Amino acid sequence: MSTPPNMDTFADGPLDDEDLMVLQLVRDMLDSVDPMPAELTERAKFAMSVALLHAEVASIVGPELTAGAVRSTDYERANSITFVSGGLTVMVTVEPTGTDTATVRGWLTTPGAEVELREPARTREVIADNEGRFLLDGVRRGLVHLVIRPDGGATPVITPTFEV
Repeated sequence: MSTPPNMDTFADGPLDDEDLMVLQLVRDMLDSVDPMPAELTERAKFAMSVALLHAEVASIVGPELTAGAVRSTDYERANSITFVSGGLTVMVTVEPTGTDTATVRGWLTTPGAEVELREPARTREVIADNEGRFLLDGVRRGLVHLVIRPDGGATPVITPTFEV
């Protein structure tokens, strides 16, 4: 009768091709039964941005949804969205300028604030004018969010991610 191998010996050894094959099979099985949500990466980036900035998160202001609106497969893309947080309100309109780009126009209740637009591959900053207006041309289509830094060192405000 033989003695079973010492399992610690296997655990302490380097990964070999058989180990990698088993790990890949486990990954494939988990991807098929419980795939990662498509927007998880963007949500994680958003959560990390909020934590790093010690920012307030603005809420989206809009009409109440009805049960039919939630269950419908037909929709019309909104071209404007309003966010509120404390004493700050931000209204943004999106105007498509091509198949891959758009212009983002915005109005803040805090004139002179720094507005940062975070796209997946880049970050852009503008300063709102004395009436709270700002403009960003050539914004790539996709998910973005804004970070607003009011003048005077107030707490930054970050918007939820929205699609351009």
